[in-house]
Amino acid sequence: MTATSEILALNQRRFNAMCACDIGELDRLLHRDLKYTHSSGVVDSKETYTRGVREKLWNYQSIRTSGESLSLYGDTALVHCRLQIDLKVKKVAKQVDSLALTVWIKDEGRWQVVAVHSTPYPK
Repeated sequence: MTATSEILALNQRRFNAMCACDIGELDRLLHRDLKYTHSSGVVDSKETYTRGVREKLWNYQSIRTSGESLSLYGDTALVHCRLQIDLKVKKVAKQVDSLALTVWIKDEGRWQVVAVHSTPYPK
């Protein structure tokens, strides 16, 4: 498996874990220094993000991606894509349409997400 195919598969595992509220899988995929910038501009750490998923502050229903592109620079990978997310935020249904950048780094022998930055898709 190439690094590109491995990272894209890991990215899909992350989306699946978000929808399944699988905190164990998210713990493996997210780096301890994670900075997750939501399309709203709110920034979470790994601790606050996983707590929000666990407590269903963000209850992900489905996540669709399109236009994925990956750039690899040694032990750093940048994944750009369009995200279309159906979720409940504090039990209120919401649809997010955004452009996202996910930064994966190889640390301690495995790929982990160290940063996510999402911005609203242009209208």
